[in-house]
Amino acid sequence: MTLSLDQALGQLDITATAFRRITLADDVLPHAACGQVHFVAVLAGSGVLQLTAGPLAVTAGQLLLLPGDAAPQPGRGIASGLTLAHGLLGASLLDGRSLFDFLALPHTLEADGTELFTGAIPELLRESAYGGPGSGAIITCLARRLVTALVRDAWPQTGAIPPAQVVTRRQRLRQIVDLMYKDPGRDYTLDGLADAAAMSRTVFHREFVACYGSSPLVMLRTLRLKRAEELLRQTDMPVKTITARLGYRSRSHFSKLFKDAYGIDPEQFRRQRSLPAE
Repeated sequence: MTLSLDQALGQLDITATAFRRITLADDVLPHAACGQVHFVAVLAGSGVLQLTAGPLAVTAGQLLLLPGDAAPQPGRGIASGLTLAHGLLGASLLDGRSLFDFLALPHTLEADGTELFTGAIPELLRESAYGGPGSGAIITCLARRLVTALVRDAWPQTGAIPPAQVVTRRQRLRQIVDLMYKDPGRDYTLDGLADAAAMSRTVFHREFVACYGSSPLVMLRTLRLKRAEELLRQTDMPVKTITARLGYRSRSHFSKLFKDAYGIDPEQFRRQRSLPAE
């Protein structure tokens, strides 16, 4: 039986974690688990968020839902003065499926001046920082308001949630993405990933591209380079070690891929990050 939006909202199990104010200058955001999405409120300023799928222009007063694999990337293309609130949201139906799987993400809600923006979000940040008795219940109530407003705004006019068996394939694809995120250095092949998803190679590739907008191996490369960026910024690990850890046999090949993505090679990227701010 299909579910209407009202029926779906009435049975949701809402979770909200890791809510805090961020600047993205040096903040490293937590990984979204399967079924979770990134919530971002633009508190002040305007600029461009660099997402895995590309840049997204934002301005104060906007509320964003971003896919779990598309967290804003720290320190890249961020305008000065841009202040954000970030958290992870989950919205599970009774059968375990995520309501967010039925939305076209990323989605932006213009909320400047609304009570949701001026009241609920500041209270959510305060309770998350406080963490005292009763905070968990208040956070869940506030998160439910956020989810309801965002999902209602993003919901297609003719939208309905199909029976569970129709979307098991999409859940398997999400599990593959989680696998690549958690262990990007493994020696993945298209055939191996298709087997893990219990699909044929052709069907797996087609369904993956339809769901995520890129092929599995292109997404794997993106995840590896993002992990490399984090290791170069946060550790003194040699580039040779990073190369091997991320599944590349050739340091020169890894350096070329990194330069193609970031405009400079890994050594230059690390030196640039270590320069004192002017």
